[in-house]
Amino acid sequence: MTRDGAATPPWDLIRAFLALERHGSYEVAAELEGIDDSTLRRRIRQLEQHFGRALFVRAESGWRASADLHALVSAAQRMEVAARSFCQDHQAGAGTIRISVMDMFAQRFAPVFAALSEKYPRLVLTITTEAHFVNLEQDQVDIAVRLARPERNSNSLRVRKLGNVAVGAYASRAYLAQEHREHQLLAMNLQFFHQDHDFIYAQQDWSRFGLAGRVRLQSDSFTHLARWCALGQGLALLPRFLALEHPQLVASPADVFIDTELWLVSRFDMHAVWQRDLADLLQAELARWPQ
Repeated sequence: MTRDGAATPPWDLIRAFLALERHGSYEVAAELEGIDDSTLRRRIRQLEQHFGRALFVRAESGWRASADLHALVSAAQRMEVAARSFCQDHQAGAGTIRISVMDMFAQRFAPVFAALSEKYPRLVLTITTEAHFVNLEQDQVDIAVRLARPERNSNSLRVRKLGNVAVGAYASRAYLAQEHREHQLLAMNLQFFHQDHDFIYAQQDWSRFGLAGRVRLQSDSFTHLARWCALGQGLALLPRFLALEHPQLVASPADVFIDTELWLVSRFDMHAVWQRDLADLLQAELARWPQ
């Protein structure tokens, strides 16, 4: 029912109306609609009963909509265009998509977001950087890219592993050239709720790298940790690709790395073409990074 109480005819009746108006022949219109002639005639009769009048008159060129029904023909044509858009636009993608990602990944994945925007110009990407694991449903975020896989309360989410991210202990050459009674540690601030995630990074400890010391500084940003580390302020556990952006940094010990996992977490079902393209582009970009 429409808002004013008038019933809207079923779409199959409107399609029959358009087909007969275009082709002027019940036989041709029925064939092109993939139905038999009697079905088309029945649908036209139902539509005429709905309006309480005859809709077509016979002309030399066949059956044509009555001359006073120009507005009805135009309305049916607009409905047809809208129906086609309804079937096609969801594949092309249109609307605003909110993506949450750590700052270092936001920078590294910038080429992916640019490529997706070029391919799907009707998508508007809103990229926000997260210092904790946002609740996608509560915070109205559509997609997150993070170093953790949700384990609980994730029935409505779709997850896809994008690949591994190698993490090692890094320090500047200047720092390592000095003698230290105990190491100065630059640590990731993990004072946020992550127990409902498989967060491999949070399970790391300095002893796995043969190191110990006192935490001198904490941050919720790998980018900031890498910068302070490059300034000789201490040791930090950093993704290898990020550490390599700073020529001053070296791995210590040089041969010990641990793989963490990067995941795409989505409120979408990941069936739309643009959604699959995004995941594929992220995975391909990650594979190019030094690991």
